[in-house]
Amino acid sequence: MRFCLLALCWLLLLAGPARADERILEFFSDIKVERSGDLLVTENLRVRSEGKEIKHGLQRDFARLYRRADGSRSAAGLDVVSVRRDGRAEPFALSRLRDGMRISTGRPDVVFRPGEYQYTLIYRVTRQLQAAGGEDRLAWDVTGRDWSLPIDRVRVRVVLPSDEPVRQAAVAGEGAGAPGRVQEKEAGRVVFVSTRVLAPGENMTVELGWPAGEVRRPGPLKAWWYGMQDQAEFWVASVGVALLLLYYLAAAARAWRLGRHDRTPQADPPEGLSAPALRYVYRKGYDRWAFLSGMMELLARRSVQVLERADGRYLERLPNQTGSDARHDPLLNAMLGRFFAGGRTLLRLDGLYRRCYDEAQGGQREWLDEAYARSLFVAYGDRARKGAYLWIAMTVALVGLAIVREGNPLSWAAWGMLLPLPAVPAWFAVYAQWRAGATSLASRTVLSVLGLLCLMGGLVVLATHVESARLLLIGLAPLASLVLVCAGFLGLRGYTAQGRALRARIDGFRRFLARPPAATPDDADTALTRYERYLPYALALGVDRRWAAAHAAQARGAASAARVDMQARYGGVHDPLVRPRAVMRTLDRWAAKASPVRAPRTPRGGDVEEAGEGRR
Repeated sequence: MRFCLLALCWLLLLAGPARADERILEFFSDIKVERSGDLLVTENLRVRSEGKEIKHGLQRDFARLYRRADGSRSAAGLDVVSVRRDGRAEPFALSRLRDGMRISTGRPDVVFRPGEYQYTLIYRVTRQLQAAGGEDRLAWDVTGRDWSLPIDRVRVRVVLPSDEPVRQAAVAGEGAGAPGRVQEKEAGRVVFVSTRVLAPGENMTVELGWPAGEVRRPGPLKAWWYGMQDQAEFWVASVGVALLLLYYLAAAARAWRLGRHDRTPQADPPEGLSAPALRYVYRKGYDRWAFLSGMMELLARRSVQVLERADGRYLERLPNQTGSDARHDPLLNAMLGRFFAGGRTLLRLDGLYRRCYDEAQGGQREWLDEAYARSLFVAYGDRARKGAYLWIAMTVALVGLAIVREGNPLSWAAWGMLLPLPAVPAWFAVYAQWRAGATSLASRTVLSVLGLLCLMGGLVVLATHVESARLLLIGLAPLASLVLVCAGFLGLRGYTAQGRALRARIDGFRRFLARPPAATPDDADTALTRYERYLPYALALGVDRRWAAAHAAQARGAASAARVDMQARYGGVHDPLVRPRAVMRTLDRWAAKASPVRAPRTPRGGDVEEAGEGRR
């Protein structure tokens, strides 16, 4: 008999801890609807702790505080009045969640003993009421859906500002069937209770309505301000992009204004301007097109020719007898001095040609910058920097708002906006290299690939971490507007008064090249001569197709020997009368394909040793 009693005692001791699992025994909530529209909520929770989930305190999550019932965002407010445990004040901390807030009670250095505890939380929340015509409605998630503990019993009392009749009171939840019912309903008051134990992760939501008029609805100004708060990211992106557009449009209008000038076509280029210099002034900067137009002018003036031999192509220096020798122009003479240094008359189109080609470009760019940049151009770098500051402010604001929205300072949805940004300056750098005449295809390829990787990686991160297409477009606003910022640093450049006068004469000459007067049918040889003389200028100003089309019919009537000689001097690959731009690109392609060589060595005797050259 004594053995049976001892065994029964042991069974009771073992069964006791199994029944004492952690749970919320009671969840009682009193909700007072104030006339201002705020909710003053008092929650009384009786919990049983076993030192597992409830070890240092409670974590009360309001996971969808900033989400309305229709899924739209709302910048609601949560103000904790007090937190008490067993009648004594309890320390607490607030932290941000993706769509809500978390109240964490207790201290990390205090560990609960197993037992029951009574918590009282008093807090005020704003912007939870919805206006539906002549009725105000409330849908409040009483328990929340993020508890990892079961809830045995729930009781909710909602008190209205006055004794108005309550309409359409109901209970909703995400489990199978409604988890509760309306227990009492009278004027100005309704009580809801649960009908079963709520499983972990299951919530209980109460819904009710009452006639409008008891709660003050926000006025037009306050409603507008609420809308601004709810759509803060949209407004920051929209206003930021709009301001950047207006700013750069105004800056460009000021930088690019030319004023009124005579629009009469000018039959001759401005005095003293070769094709490279004319291109430099017209474009307000140097590019490889300026150098190529200089190469075409050397060919047009019969200072050089492209010679085809069995062992390759050569650039040959011609003894000019026409009176239009390029030695009279400092730019063209410098090109001749670089290509035919040391008295040589032949330069093979190989690595040495490429080295001379690159060095001639660098020297030409320096000469043009020194001769024209300060006197003809006005740089608007300060305006470009101010635009960049505006873009930085918009980007920082969007990243900060995304961090607040996600409730995580390391959110991919926030920092993912910055990942594709390096692609824009990388591609602008590639463009600047190409425009300046850089022939290093490897560097341009590396920058292009890196930019593409940044762009694709950033787009993938944003697309996978933002919750809607609208937020994706907002996240791409810094990327799209960065194009404006980078273009501003390259393109915001204007003319001085002297520069505008010279540009007016260039525009007049360009109009002449675009629409030249028709030549007489018996003037074919003169038409061919004029065509070749001004072809470098037409290429420099981008009207070569019109210039060629205007002279094609007359020039084809010229002597066949003159046409054959012209095509041979330009390399014989393309007809300069039909495809002049292709001829110019071929000169550039030959340099780009050639392997670079080291600088020539100077032996003791003083003679320069050059590879790949011939003498005549």
